[in-house]
Amino acid sequence: MTFAAARSLSTELRAAVVEAHKIDEAVAKLHLALCNFTPRVEPSTQEPGVFWVDPCGMVPLYGSIDQWGSALAEALRAAGWVASVVVGFHRYRTYALARTAGPRRMQVQPSAHIESRRAAKVPLSALGISPKLRDHLMVLGIRTLGAFLRLPAAELPTRFGSEATKLHALASDRWAPMQPRPLEDPVEGELQFEPPDGDHMRLLFGLKGTLHELMKQLAARHQALSMLHLQLKLDHAGSSDQYIEPAGPTLDVVSLLELVRLRLESITLPAPIEEVRLRLEGTDATTEQLALFRTQSQRDLDAANRAVARLRAAYGPESVTRATLRAAHLPEASYAWEPVQQIGFPSVTAPNEALPLCRRVLPRPLPLPPRPRHEPEAWLGRRGTVASLDGPYRVSGGWWVRTVERDYYFAHTSTGETLWIFYDRPRRRWMLHGFVD
Repeated sequence: MTFAAARSLSTELRAAVVEAHKIDEAVAKLHLALCNFTPRVEPSTQEPGVFWVDPCGMVPLYGSIDQWGSALAEALRAAGWVASVVVGFHRYRTYALARTAGPRRMQVQPSAHIESRRAAKVPLSALGISPKLRDHLMVLGIRTLGAFLRLPAAELPTRFGSEATKLHALASDRWAPMQPRPLEDPVEGELQFEPPDGDHMRLLFGLKGTLHELMKQLAARHQALSMLHLQLKLDHAGSSDQYIEPAGPTLDVVSLLELVRLRLESITLPAPIEEVRLRLEGTDATTEQLALFRTQSQRDLDAANRAVARLRAAYGPESVTRATLRAAHLPEASYAWEPVQQIGFPSVTAPNEALPLCRRVLPRPLPLPPRPRHEPEAWLGRRGTVASLDGPYRVSGGWWVRTVERDYYFAHTSTGETLWIFYDRPRRRWMLHGFVD
């Protein structure tokens, strides 16, 4: 309920916002405590307080998984934390069981089958999903995780949106590798301006020397920069956090400064900058990055990735996207756009294979005039006369929103074009959906 509604029930109720830096400090303390039981600890980026730990190799030290889990839970309680520890096989299912296990409990799942059966009984209301999605599912009588997983995944984006699609993917049988956070602290530095300055060029000039020193510290650890966090403290106007990720781990200060310049040019700050705090997160560097010379291929993927990183820094993380296929009935729902992180070489078609035809789909189908009974050659106007039609290819779906029944045709015109058209049966009209190259 809202705070105002809760105050109507209890006048002594008090509430306050927990500051972000306090949450980060608590997560860091927990991460350090968990690293005493395994070197592979992954904090959740979506829900502070949730951790995944890898017990592999710990059994010889503790005797059994049960003793290892009990020792971990007891150490957290001794440090003043209230924790639920579940040892299992699947990331999200262990998380779901931990949400319902209650504090001061430790569970070890005997098998993946039993874990799946127990997780299927977890109510959706215990998983922290949005009230809107929860209420929509309850209308259909879906109240547990198992009932939700029985829904067809291909229909979820259209009917319930991205949140349901993401939840189904997390809870399904897909395997997701751990991404443990390194225990070593990031390299940090700061740069102060007196008086506060709003000129970006002078800011970049000051950052250049500081970045060179911090990069030397990363190189001494045999690491390369994976992310740069800039905290810009403004003159009597709070602060602004900027996160810059290069195309790949790098030690090149010049290319990093170019990304910083593009990011600063894309934002508008309400006040001059009085202090800049830098935090460099590193990852293990490859031998190519630490070597003085490296061979260059005919097509430089690093240069392409640097260009993509510059576009993301200037226009945001979703400025460069690519189409990915989805399982869906309707053509407009059979693909989606996802951000591009890395550029790779395209797949090469075998010499004996025919080149595939490419279909250019319009953002929205365009209405065509009714097909005349007399003089059908004048149907498409400037697009030429229709020489032949291939089809129909029936497509139906979307009955839960509105009835969709389409007869798709490939229309070959006298001008050499191949149009992708369909006849909308419920609405009795012709539509142009795309072209074939």
